[in-house]
This record gives sequence, structure tokens and C-alpha cells, in this order.
Amino acid sequence: MLFIRACCLAVLLCAISLSMPAAADDGPTGTLIPRARPVDLPLRSLVQTASNDLVVPLAAPAVADAGPTASPAPRAVPAARSYPRGFNTYGALIDYAESVAAAQRESDDRLVALMARQDTAIAALEAVFDPRLRGGLLRARADLMDDATLNALQTEIADDAATGRQLVADGAVAVPARQWRLPLLGEDTQDFGPTPYYFEPPMTYRGVYYPHFHDGTDIAVAWGTPVLAPARGVVVFAGTMGDGAVVVVIVHDNGLVSMYAHLENRVFPQPVKAGDTVQAGDRIGNVGLTGITTGTHLHWSVWRNGDLIDPLSMIGN
Repeated sequence: MLFIRACCLAVLLCAISLSMPAAADDGPTGTLIPRARPVDLPLRSLVQTASNDLVVPLAAPAVADAGPTASPAPRAVPAARSYPRGFNTYGALIDYAESVAAAQRESDDRLVALMARQDTAIAALEAVFDPRLRGGLLRARADLMDDATLNALQTEIADDAATGRQLVADGAVAVPARQWRLPLLGEDTQDFGPTPYYFEPPMTYRGVYYPHFHDGTDIAVAWGTPVLAPARGVVVFAGTMGDGAVVVVIVHDNGLVSMYAHLENRVFPQPVKAGDTVQAGDRIGNVGLTGITTGTHLHWSVWRNGDLIDPLSMIGN
């Protein structure tokens, strides 16, 4: 009888154990090391998002940077920035535009440097926190980086992100510029460089004095022909100079400045004003007869880092 009761108890215990769900395997009981994540939005993601580029998540394997896949985003222009409304001379106008271009290029270079430094810092964190990169669970995080170094690295990432956001808000860009295009199609009536035309002023160019020198390219077209921006940039002046010429001056990437003269502003009001951002192909004016001119044409000049260059040399660059 006692044997039968023991057998029944054994069967009952087995039934109870079979009816209970199996416990999940929780793995090691020690504290798990969290996956690294940036303290703030990475600068490259910030810049690429603004340019409609592909943003690679932090946890994704590193891939080659294929460059932008969409049109470069226009520069942001702070509302607080104001541009002079008039200039007494062309020299003063171009000097001002060159100062804006130099400051803009400095900001761009600083943003690129910040992005590179933050990429390096994030890669270091990945190597510490991601088991796939640090050699598996056999190497603990503390073996690769002490807490003081880790905190300093995270602080650097956060500070660089804040600085980068301010640079972008102030107009800095890190997306490579696209190729320049012609502002319009027409007849090239006067090239850049020395000229026999007596009405062109004297100039010393690259250490050589010329009695008459043409500082741009003249393209003759019908009156009212639209003039298009050859590349991305910021308009720093759009108005009438002392000689009556309606002029637009644009600051571009890489320290470049371009000027467009003899535009029309009555029948075709100027479509841009100082402070506007433009993309390649945007209309910035229409060909006119304003200023000192013998016919309807566009006078187009370009400066690189303060030095005059042949505007046609920019096409395709």
C-alpha cells in the first residue's frame, strides 16, 4: 500500500513539472556592457541629412564615403547677418565680398575638421563597446579604455556636435561643390585678359603691367535674357553701382567670388537680394543696358582667394 502511494506521488510531481513553462536562458548573470552610442547627433549625419545624403547608422559597418547623391543643399544664412546696401567703388564691393568668402571658407574647413575628429572619436567608442570590433566578450571594455578617457571622449563628441550645429546654422557646409556652368549662352565678344581696347583700364596682373586689361568675360545676348547662377552661393550684393550698372555679386565655395554686371532692373526686377542663397541654375537677373556699355551683354568676372581669374576656366571645375 505504501509503495502504491509513493508511485502516485511521483506521477503527480512529474505532471506538475511538465505543466510549468521552461525558464528562458538569461545568459551570464553579470552586468551587460551597453552598446556605444554618440552623446549627440553625429556631425556627418547632421550635414548629410541637410543634403539629402545617405546617413549610415552608428552601429553599421564602416563603408566608403561615396560622396553626395543629391544636389548640394544651399547654405543657411543667419537672420542676424546684414549686408551693406551700397558701395562707392567696385574695389570696395569686391574687397567686402572677398572677406565674406574668406570667412565662409574658414567655417567650411573648420566644419570638415570637426566631422573628421568626431568620426575618429565615434570609431574609438565602437571599438570599445561593440564586441564584434573589440574581439568578443573575452576582452572587457575596461581593458581597452578607462572611465576617465571614456568620459573625455564622450564630452569631446558632445562639444563637437554643438559647435558643428552652430557652424551649420551660420552657413558652413561640408558637401563638395558641384561643377560650374555658364551663366548664359551667347557670343563671347571680349575675353578675359590684356586687350587693345583703349576704354579698358590699366592693370597689373600677376606682376605684369598692362595698359589695358579686361577683368572678365563679355557675353553678348538679346536684351532680357535670363542670367543664371553658375554654382551654389550666397548673394552679398544686388543693386546699382555709381556708374549706373546693375550688379549682382555672389560668394561661392572655396573662396570664389563672381560678379554679373549691366543687368536690367526695371522691366525685369531683380529676382535676388543680398543674403539670398542660390543654387546652380537659379535666375539671378536679366541682361540689360545699364552702366557704361555699347550693347546688351553680360560682364562676368570671377575672383579666387582675392585674385582675378578667367571666368571660363571655371566651367567644368
